Amino acid sequence: MLDGWLAAAYARQRRQRPCQPGLDWRMAEHGWMVGNFCPLSISLLLSTFVGSLKNAAQSSGARSTNSALFMSASSKPRGSAATPLDKKSIAVFGGGGSLGGTIFGYLQRASNLYGTGIGGAAMPRNICACSEGSLRLNSILSKGFKLAFAGEQHMRLVDMSDVEHVAERLKGVDAVVVGTVCQLEPGRAVTGNTYEKTPNDKTTEFFLDEKRGFGDEISAQEVEEQLDVHLNLFQTAIDACKLAGSVKHVVVLETPYTPSTEPFAKILDISGLKFTYIYTNASAGGSEGPLPQWIQCKDWTFERGVQNIDGMSLESAALGGNYLSKPGYDAGDWASSLPELKRDNADIYREDIAALAVQSMLSLDWDTSRVIGLSCSGKDDEEEGDSGSAGRFRPSKPPKSDREWCMKSKLVADLLSVVN
Repeated sequence: MLDGWLAAAYARQRRQRPCQPGLDWRMAEHGWMVGNFCPLSISLLLSTFVGSLKNAAQSSGARSTNSALFMSASSKPRGSAATPLDKKSIAVFGGGGSLGGTIFGYLQRASNLYGTGIGGAAMPRNICACSEGSLRLNSILSKGFKLAFAGEQHMRLVDMSDVEHVAERLKGVDAVVVGTVCQLEPGRAVTGNTYEKTPNDKTTEFFLDEKRGFGDEISAQEVEEQLDVHLNLFQTAIDACKLAGSVKHVVVLETPYTPSTEPFAKILDISGLKFTYIYTNASAGGSEGPLPQWIQCKDWTFERGVQNIDGMSLESAALGGNYLSKPGYDAGDWASSLPELKRDNADIYREDIAALAVQSMLSLDWDTSRVIGLSCSGKDDEEEGDSGSAGRFRPSKPPKSDREWCMKSKLVADLLSVVN
């Protein structure tokens, strides 16, 4: 097609402007010449280059491994940002919580920026049980995201005991963010004109990961007593994603109160959904003593962005495409071989975890299941004072943030550049 177009263009040029001495259009022995370049040669070079790319992709896709988890790297991540015109819609379970609200705020900003591939009508969505989840979300948005607001169109109040009811509210959603163990608030009145059957119906509201983020809202004893409730909520969320039919990827956040990864891993494997499982070095699984906590940055706004700039590090592993069918593999077995993280005493900011969750959807392939471990080292930057590294987090003048969904998110993108 390229050669034919060039030949026709040359013919038109000859008719309109006959060749003259010194004119830079001329015939070559093996093809049309324009100046010092031969279009036929260029065409052949392009064909060879494209063929090389195809062969490289095929050889990369043919890679196999004998284990469920394998370490790998990708030079060109393929998340939602790879196709910015194809807007992806995302829902957050428990967006009224401290972490869930921050994720929702990041997604709301990202949906208004070209290049993220996130958007759609009335997106993102907050999946909660009653109006309390909506009120808490807007409290977080107004403080941390400069008077941002989530309207009625962003809310979906659901009966978490009814999988079909939840699935109906997930219609058209491409990806979902959900936590393992969340803070529960039972005894809440069902919001009128939603899914109540009697005026006195009660429900349990859930928050990802805590309602206020004070770090003392959930105890190990509560988690042990209510573990079946948490597993049922997680099971309902995953089953609803499967039943909805539109959900292509699930981002799972393992909260510090999660006593074990295995039961949640089993639910994910049985569903067959592609997922990104994020855990931290503050996770409680296998640890002794009091449950570690994530922390909330004081007076944080989105303009401060990522907090632990120098101390963040990732360990990741991808699950092979056919790992479920490997001989001797049982659902959830990958949880027993998670990459080991450093057990430093450094605090982990919820704002950084939220940035990692959102950036993973922008940068990483939704057709691959993987686990990502986040560990942090160093002191609490807020305790070092303005003369220390915390000075970097308090710029003398407000940074330009109109083109950023999260300030310093490029640092997180760089960490994810080696994750498959």
